[in-house]
Amino acid sequence: MKKQLNAKNHGIVDYVFSGIQLLAPIALGLPKQATQTYLGLGSGFLGVNACSDTPVGLAKKIDFRNHQKADIGFLAGLALLTATPMIRNNKKTLAFHLGFLAMAAANYLLTDYSSRR
Repeated sequence: MKKQLNAKNHGIVDYVFSGIQLLAPIALGLPKQATQTYLGLGSGFLGVNACSDTPVGLAKKIDFRNHQKADIGFLAGLALLTATPMIRNNKKTLAFHLGFLAMAAANYLLTDYSSRR
């Protein structure tokens, strides 16, 4: 099956996801600990994307295959984060987290990581 997202589209989606992680927790009024966690995740996500060798990358220091490895680590971290009390004990935070995790997983599964530019 042909994957729907090439490197450029994946990079654009990643920038949108970084913005979601940086802004949505504040806009939704999530608890301080969760908001700070997402600020850190969003900043890291933004940095990896900006340094990736894609048409929308800025520094082009990270090969897109290595970007894929970072995405796997990010998804694993998000999945594990689901079990933390700061996520699972607050309904609004849990809903945001699970929604974001689902979108991030879909982005990963729909991306053709063999595409370069």
